[in-house]
Amino acid sequence: MRRPAYDRPSRVSVDPPLGRLDSPLHGRDDLIDEIMRLAGVGGEQPSVHILCGMGGSGKSHVALEIARQARADGRTVWWVQAGRLNSGMREVVSQLGASESQVDQAWAGMISATDLVWRYLNQAQQPWLLIFDSADEPGTLGPTDGVLADGTGWLRRPEAEDGMVLVTTRDGNRATWGTWSILHQVRPLDADAGAQVLIDRAGAQAGGLDDARELARELGGLPLALRAAGNYLRSVNASPVWRGTSTITTFADYRTAVERRFRSPRDAADVDLDESLGLEIVREVDDISLDLLARRQLQQSRPLLNVLACLSVSPVPYEVVLKPAILAGSPLFEGMTSRQRVKVLEGIGDLALVDFDVREDVSDPAFAHVLSLHPLVHAMFRDRDEVREQIADYHGVVMKLLLAATEGQSPDDSAVWANWDVLVPHLVEAVREYLVPQRQKHDPETVRRALELTRLTARYLIAVGLPGSAFDILDPIVRGCAAYDHDLDRPQVLALRHELGRTFLERNQPEMADRVLRDVIADRTRVLGSDDPDTLASRHKLTKAIMAQRQWPEAELELRQIVAAEDQVRGPEHWDTMIVRHSLALAVLAQHRAPEAEEMLHAILEVRYRLWPLNQPETWQARHTLARCMQEQNRLAEAEEELRAILATVEPRHADRSEVLTIRATLAVVLLLDGQVDAAIEVYERLLADRRRLLGDTHLDTLQVEHALRRLRDGD
Repeated sequence: MRRPAYDRPSRVSVDPPLGRLDSPLHGRDDLIDEIMRLAGVGGEQPSVHILCGMGGSGKSHVALEIARQARADGRTVWWVQAGRLNSGMREVVSQLGASESQVDQAWAGMISATDLVWRYLNQAQQPWLLIFDSADEPGTLGPTDGVLADGTGWLRRPEAEDGMVLVTTRDGNRATWGTWSILHQVRPLDADAGAQVLIDRAGAQAGGLDDARELARELGGLPLALRAAGNYLRSVNASPVWRGTSTITTFADYRTAVERRFRSPRDAADVDLDESLGLEIVREVDDISLDLLARRQLQQSRPLLNVLACLSVSPVPYEVVLKPAILAGSPLFEGMTSRQRVKVLEGIGDLALVDFDVREDVSDPAFAHVLSLHPLVHAMFRDRDEVREQIADYHGVVMKLLLAATEGQSPDDSAVWANWDVLVPHLVEAVREYLVPQRQKHDPETVRRALELTRLTARYLIAVGLPGSAFDILDPIVRGCAAYDHDLDRPQVLALRHELGRTFLERNQPEMADRVLRDVIADRTRVLGSDDPDTLASRHKLTKAIMAQRQWPEAELELRQIVAAEDQVRGPEHWDTMIVRHSLALAVLAQHRAPEAEEMLHAILEVRYRLWPLNQPETWQARHTLARCMQEQNRLAEAEEELRAILATVEPRHADRSEVLTIRATLAVVLLLDGQVDAAIEVYERLLADRRRLLGDTHLDTLQVEHALRRLRDGD
């Protein structure tokens, strides 16, 4: 019998990807030296640095070199992708010492996540550097109720003298970033530095310094284009096969080809390219590379890059996503075999159209091996005419690939959460791009797959404590269901509405959860039947919302009906049935019928002790409710014994969980009722210290313990 997971969510890596520094940086010494010099000044000098420039100008490479030097100087360095702010900043605050309970509450919206992170950053004892990479939509770094320049969002000016923040972005508007930030323009390289990049990549056989300078000028000094050109020439010259006299093998050849394909003369001194011009340069450079791949019988490189561009810009676990059998079933990849896929991947890797990497934070090798497109290349391929003209084929194959990648990966199983962390950016990007826009025609089978991917993604996000993120994905897809020819009572849309109700419940909004789930239950009952497992699941979530509103008799009546149905549908000892039975016992206890609730709990625990380990949170909670039944009946010694026995089973890694703190609070009450005032004070003192550490001085739970302790000390 499979049980839901409860362990800590998978941990996304926030280490700087220093492996990308595969060659020396040229032309950036002055910029890097300036930022590193300012990092050592402290005091009144602003410690937030914005690296701004057009796509492909090398902002991330500059940031990586700064990260390398900062780490060598003894700073702790965190690298957070702007597209992964929630999971990235969650990991940062966890590394800074925040407890699992604090993090769960913050990411459930019960306390401010941004305030929590910055409280820990400003209290850090070690010098640190926090890098936000690719923040091309600066508003995502700002607060939900203001603008970024307010300095109350994810991006703030550090209070600690040894703290420093670095941001890479295309947005160079001074007003965006506030007066507490320093803007540094990352401009295209001059001809000398650009030539060195070409020579480093292509080698001496591609030509001399003068020819490299001329090609660097022709490419506008754009580092991304320079690296692509150098990699192309290296690949051609390394091949043992002679390809005729027309093959491009030198800097001069390459310059001639670019001039022929991209006729837009530029003055040698003018390196201030605008974004559209930079995009065109990279497009033409990559077209030359694609021509080479076609001559090598790798014509499927182009549609494969188009597929990658339909995903997120985040690293792609190519082994599980790019399955040859699914690709071959699409008209875009007729005849694709496993061997051809490998050759295509090798080909686009050789020409540096993609970068390959291995994620050390993922244990499953199929998910750990990833590839990435540069953001500018990603945007360029997504914008190609051939993608727009065959968008239905691309959406169709992407949904098939992604749904196949989730097979065997339950979003409720903590053992595979690291795999989900790699997949989720691509699932979110794909379903939003397909389902949210109102302008396209939708294929029913592709819609079915997209809706299932949405449901799985939402369940994962809720499981790892990100119900707000799940809501952001679910809400527009549910509200816009008519755009993809679905009604609200379609079973797949009902499944999304159920998850939407859960997001309100997990964010401590029981009234909203109540309203949403009642509507879901009415439609599921009509469409699926009252005893369908999906209907029962919604009914149980509704009882949680009812209980959160302290409407105990109504909750009890509904729970008894659900238990009777679950006994028939899933069986009396199924995990879900046990969860519902405990909810029923809680509702009975809340109505001061402790003997009846105690009898229920003994039956529940008999099954739990027989089927599952003692150290599960669900078992703690059932035993805690049993101890409360004993307390209610004034059997205080038994209650104390049960509570201490529960705490003895808690592993150190779970000591800060909210359930454990609640058990300790109950123990203090039991001791006090039993006349053990000194023992109660000791428990309260330790609990107050932990509440302050985990929740802060002003949290309601902290204040309640503080008030109880003060009354005890005053003799009340």
